[in-house]
Amino acid sequence: MQLKDKHKAIIQDHYRHPRHKESFSEEEQDAVMDNPSCGDRVSLKIIIENEQIQKLSFDGEGCSLCMASASILTDMMIGKTVKEAITTSSEVLDIFNGKVPAEDLEKQGEIGAFQALIEYPVRLKCATLAWETMKQLLEKRLS
Repeated sequence: MQLKDKHKAIIQDHYRHPRHKESFSEEEQDAVMDNPSCGDRVSLKIIIENEQIQKLSFDGEGCSLCMASASILTDMMIGKTVKEAITTSSEVLDIFNGKVPAEDLEKQGEIGAFQALIEYPVRLKCATLAWETMKQLLEKRLS
């Protein structure tokens, strides 16, 4: 897997200095998903006021790709409305799942650092786990 230096730097920065990562109990988490094949686990906790995401934090364990992706997700989602967050999550997942050209990932901000992973389905699950968890959380909130 060949990542550009700038992409490596983004992923490493979010892994070493995760944004919005905090420990919380099972009772406090709003959504959790894991990838049993590699041991990655992401849980999310969200505060929504007036249909806008005021706070979003994550907890979990996993590889650098999984944790960096969760950190980027929280950065991207805070301040969005629930509908905007659903749209963004769906767009990112559509790109990762090959429904939209991979080049469109760069337009989404720092998550574009994961563009090279699209060619590696085994590692792709690492990058998408937090996004799948977010989508599940938001859909649960709307139902």
